[in-house]
Amino acid sequence: MPRTRSEVVGRAVRTAIRNPGRTVLTMLGLAIGVGAFLAMVSFGTGARSSVMEQFEILGTRVVYIWTNMNRRDFGGTARPLTDADVDALLRDSMTIERVAPRITEVQNLKSADRTYPTKVTGTSPDFVRIREWPMLMGGMFDETDVRQRAKVAVIGTTVARELFGRLDPVGQTITIGANLPCRIIGVLISKGQQTTGEDMDEIVLIPASTYEAFLGTPIGYHELMVQVRDLSLLETAMVEAVPIMRRSHRLAEIEQDDFRMASPAQAAQLARFVSNILTGLLVGIAAVSLLVGGIGVMNIQLVSVAERTQEIGIRSAIGASPRQILMQFLAEAVVLSFTGSLAGVALGWIASTLVARAMAWSGNLSLLTMAGAALFGTSVGVAFGYLPARRAAQLEPIEALRHE
Repeated sequence: MPRTRSEVVGRAVRTAIRNPGRTVLTMLGLAIGVGAFLAMVSFGTGARSSVMEQFEILGTRVVYIWTNMNRRDFGGTARPLTDADVDALLRDSMTIERVAPRITEVQNLKSADRTYPTKVTGTSPDFVRIREWPMLMGGMFDETDVRQRAKVAVIGTTVARELFGRLDPVGQTITIGANLPCRIIGVLISKGQQTTGEDMDEIVLIPASTYEAFLGTPIGYHELMVQVRDLSLLETAMVEAVPIMRRSHRLAEIEQDDFRMASPAQAAQLARFVSNILTGLLVGIAAVSLLVGGIGVMNIQLVSVAERTQEIGIRSAIGASPRQILMQFLAEAVVLSFTGSLAGVALGWIASTLVARAMAWSGNLSLLTMAGAALFGTSVGVAFGYLPARRAAQLEPIEALRHE
């Protein structure tokens, strides 16, 4: 039996080689279909991963709270965000783990021989924990530095490069604004750019108390970053934070909230949902091209059956059974479909790799995905090749011999 199968496959290969032009065109249809299918899967996955990475930069268990003081569409009188709000959230909430205030303004930074304007942020030591931002070198300031209004700073890699070049910035002194000299005690690891183009590494962190004492906080904090104890508690924490903030701001029942809050996780969930829909649409479009390739296999096989009618009649006359004829034509469909699918996998891999490098997307097609696409493409080709094979098997030997 193994010899018979090998003979069937060998005959199918020889048949494909005898008609190179037809064979190449048939395989090309399936190759384009499988390649497009893999490319669309890769593009959708890469884009979704890229978007998710951008949201993860902002923290995975974070809720941001802002004041409405600067909003023109707010009808009431908004209170600033203060340390009292921070204390109230930590004291009264059961779901909140950390709260870090943040106030940010652009200031001129001066080193010994360079000047560089960038955003300076006054915050607490929990800032890097909430943002999940490791240190490249040195360390973060602590609560003692906050209480003592210490003149220390932690900077991003862009600021380190602009002010000190290749020199080690830790231990160096920079002047913030007109009269705030700060010693650099740490450098944050690089996080690159957001999708908006903002450079995340253009950052300088100093204790909030130091910022207030030397640079001033006339409108309070710009935002509060709240980290919940678990991602599953995110919605609960946002609901719980509303009455706490209202009590802290002493709002009457008839007054509307003078603050607003949002979480990157909510936006990430929406982005993931939209991305899944778009990926599904792309894959569906690619699947149509794969079906077109399958139809091409069927058409070529029908032409082959018509051209080889006498051959089928001769084989039937010398004892070939309908099942053997069916298996022969199915073997030819398998050879064409499998070879075309492998070529499509190669095309899809090349396309996805080039686009991933151009777009700086992480990851690529997995072996399981490529194997699945090859199997799917082969199955489509064989399925469309079954009708011509069945038609060949059902030909009457005498009528087939009479065919011209």
